[in-house]
This record gives sequence, structure tokens and C-alpha cells, in this order.
Amino acid sequence: MSTVIDLMMAIRERRPVYYHKDTNQFDYFPYSKLEYGKFDENKLIPYKNTNDIMLPSYEEIAHKEIMRFYVKEFVEDKAIRKQLFDILRKDEYMDAFLEKLRELELFDDFTESCGEIYNQIFEEWCEKNELELFNH
Repeated sequence: MSTVIDLMMAIRERRPVYYHKDTNQFDYFPYSKLEYGKFDENKLIPYKNTNDIMLPSYEEIAHKEIMRFYVKEFVEDKAIRKQLFDILRKDEYMDAFLEKLRELELFDDFTESCGEIYNQIFEEWCEKNELELFNH
């Protein structure tokens, strides 16, 4: 995951992304590679894990609203708008929407137009968790 928008787009329903302070990495595992295997199976998992921090959830990011905003404000062609809005009516829309943007060669425009929204969400998450990961 190379950019903030790539990172935010990797977050899916029931598939959170975690940041691990000890390895300075993002992945889908709730514990870092350094911690994995050090846990005693008979002990309780700590309530507050200060090393492994979950990024905002799929629901907190509100991808669908961001994508609707993009289609409404930046897509002028009515046929393309209809295609994209039809995808956003589905429950499982993320991959289909992003794939359609790539197919229509609109993905770069989407990331350029809405990237700041995702950057803001990430920056707020960093501030909340007292992390200095965001480069201005």
C-alpha cells in the first residue's frame, strides 16, 4: 500500500487495516509480525493494544458517500453517471466501482478529485492516535 488513498481503499467491510508501531507497517493482521507467536494462548488479549492500531473502519470512511460526491460533482457524461450510480446501489460496490473507474480511465481523476478527503480522514486518525505519519 503505497499511498494514503491506496491504504484507505484497501479497507473493506469486515476487513480492517492495522498500523503496527513496532514495524511501522500497515496490513490486515491485528498483531505485528514481531508480536505474533509471543502470546500465551491461555492469557486474555489486552483490551487496549498500544502497538497495533486499527485504521478507521469501512463504515467510518463512508466510501459510498465519497464516491457519490465524485460522480455527482465531477462526471459530466450522463450515461457514465448512470453506470456509476447503478454500481453504488449495490451492497458490494467497492471493487466494481473502482474497476469501472479504471475501465473508463477515470480512476486517476477520482483519486485527484477525492484524494484530499481520504487524506483528511487519515490525518484525523493520525492525530487521534498521536502518530506522526502524515506528510504535509
